[in-house]
Amino acid sequence: MKIPDKLKSLTGDFMYSMMGLIVMNGVIQLVLYPFFNRQLGADQFGVVLTLISLVAIMGSTFGTAANYSRMVTSMKEHDSNGDYNIFLCMIAVLSVLVSAAGLLWLKQFSVIVWIGYLALMIFTVLRYYSDVEFRLNLNYKRYFLFYLLISIGYLAGIALFYVTHSWIIAMLCGECLAVFFVMAVGGIYKGKKFKRSEFFKENMRSLMLLSGTELIAAVILNADRLILQAISGGVAVTIFYAATLVGKMVSLVSVPLNGVVIGHLAKYDGTIKKSTFVKLCLGSIAGSILINVVCYGVSYIFVRIMYADIFDMVKPYLWFANLGQVFYFIANTLTVILLRFTDEKYQLVINIVFLIAFVIIAIPMTMVWNLWGMAIALVIVNLIKILMIMIVGCRKI
Repeated sequence: MKIPDKLKSLTGDFMYSMMGLIVMNGVIQLVLYPFFNRQLGADQFGVVLTLISLVAIMGSTFGTAANYSRMVTSMKEHDSNGDYNIFLCMIAVLSVLVSAAGLLWLKQFSVIVWIGYLALMIFTVLRYYSDVEFRLNLNYKRYFLFYLLISIGYLAGIALFYVTHSWIIAMLCGECLAVFFVMAVGGIYKGKKFKRSEFFKENMRSLMLLSGTELIAAVILNADRLILQAISGGVAVTIFYAATLVGKMVSLVSVPLNGVVIGHLAKYDGTIKKSTFVKLCLGSIAGSILINVVCYGVSYIFVRIMYADIFDMVKPYLWFANLGQVFYFIANTLTVILLRFTDEKYQLVINIVFLIAFVIIAIPMTMVWNLWGMAIALVIVNLIKILMIMIVGCRKI
């Protein structure tokens, strides 16, 4: 394949995958969450956002770890349905405890709610993993359809909300529809579903390393809601969510971008120069400022329309709240590139430093300065992560 053909293929894959994520997140941010806010009120919506964060942490930690691990092991031809299905069953058991603990912490526990919330958590983990089916085969048309089905499921769930009055059921419709689609047309859940391969220990090592890496990143991404809920309550969670809204939407572009990048890097046999990687890191930091200018302008209009009742409280935090999310997006993409050219263990080292920086900087700043402390702290810790990626790249590529 000639270079122009490769570039055309890469561009087409990115567009399909980005369109899928744009449709899904458009439904979430323009329809689903504003609907929940209107139906539940700012305080209860903040509680719901916190519960959704726990689900997102489980999904983006273990679902994404399994997803990326399978991409990496596929390069070595060591991947196996049974190994990954066993891992996902282990996470389902863990979800029993996490879902119960989350509901008890926020005083939302009942048996019926717990069953629904547990199902949402398990299917969200499976959904984060399931799109690997299409990335392994570089089938980004079906990748787009996968995320379109999630969006359709969410819209159907909104209709069901009027009957069930349950935000959990509304979200579960989208997750289930996507997972069942992969089970029907894909191969990652078929065959000898729970048979260990000869590479089981190696695959589990990869899964555990990447799970540790993704757990730290996921906790920090969602820590604003968890910490603000604990310190200030649901209204503060809603205010900060609205302030970071556009930045988070931009950061979500890293999901399709990273998927396309790792999918094509898995087929790439070459190397990258250290000097090129450093220039890429520094250029990304400079580009983040330009991206944030756009985020700030869009936020000013978007939040004013969608969350008019709290806009005056949100407005002061727009610049720094969005910048932290943009830096997070840049760090995620650079991490995926680093993953291709170094061992998985370095991802864990970077994220451990990231976690230490977060604990030392973000939690005390939030306790002292509340929303301002969280907004500025996230800028600092995500910038530290980018610099760590650059340093590891210089030493280990």
